[in-house]
Amino acid sequence: MAGDTDDDTDTERTPAEAFALFSHDLRVAILDALWAADRHALPYAELKRRVGERDSGKFNYHLSQLVGQFVGKDGDAYELLYPGHRVLDAIHSGVLHQSGGVAPVSLDADCRHCGTGLTFTLDGYIGHVGCLACDDTVMAFPFDPGGVSGRTDEAVAVAFDRRTRLFWRFAVAGVCPVCAGVISAGLTAETGPELDSHYATDHPVMLDIDCQQCSFYNYPPAAVVALYHPAVAGWLYDRGIDLRATRAWELDCVVDPTRTTVRSRDPWEIAVTVTTSSERLRATVDGTLSVTALERLPAEPDGHL
Repeated sequence: MAGDTDDDTDTERTPAEAFALFSHDLRVAILDALWAADRHALPYAELKRRVGERDSGKFNYHLSQLVGQFVGKDGDAYELLYPGHRVLDAIHSGVLHQSGGVAPVSLDADCRHCGTGLTFTLDGYIGHVGCLACDDTVMAFPFDPGGVSGRTDEAVAVAFDRRTRLFWRFAVAGVCPVCAGVISAGLTAETGPELDSHYATDHPVMLDIDCQQCSFYNYPPAAVVALYHPAVAGWLYDRGIDLRATRAWELDCVVDPTRTTVRSRDPWEIAVTVTTSSERLRATVDGTLSVTALERLPAEPDGHL
């Protein structure tokens, strides 16, 4: 058959060899054609037609390099396998060949230092929420250039918040959101100028997140641990604050470092105060990032929460 390829293709490649497979644009075109097809599968002749390669020998050779690991074969049909999807994910994310950016977006929250409105910016690959007037950083996290496509600048800011918090939640649960590897997550007080300028300013303690398999790492405000506890989320919801619709920069415990205090370091114990307009909820968090106690508090006498 004209479409026959070597089904015994050796799939045990080194990472360098796997990357080298996609140095030819015809191989990427084959993956793209399968991705765009119904059920991500096509007969040989239709796949060859959609790719637009008339030279059967050339087409068969490049297709054979993908079969086994990235493309599956069932009779005369070829289908995109999970590793092939992941290759396209990396390409379509834009991180390999694009650089994203949006104009500064004004946010519905003010700087805790000077009262200036907070701003979201995306420069290259890093989204940043902070104050342009006093250089206060509220949160920063990578955001793929592909995420800009099809969105307004304001929608990019919302997507940045949702994606960042989803990544944080996976990491706190011990699963790397990038590679599914094992996450090492704990608390660190070694914040210093470098973390202040890149992640969040003046926090007495941060989460220290590091994947044991890939390069993913981050230092979110430690307060986010409390927000993932169902009792905390429910308490806020009962008081009109839906965490699904509320941005991280709108939450006092994330924006204001004074809402987090360190009680002890050996073993670790911190207190995170979550606030509403009239009440406070204090969550105790230990070194395993478990919420060990919840305490309801009234508003402070001077009205400060």
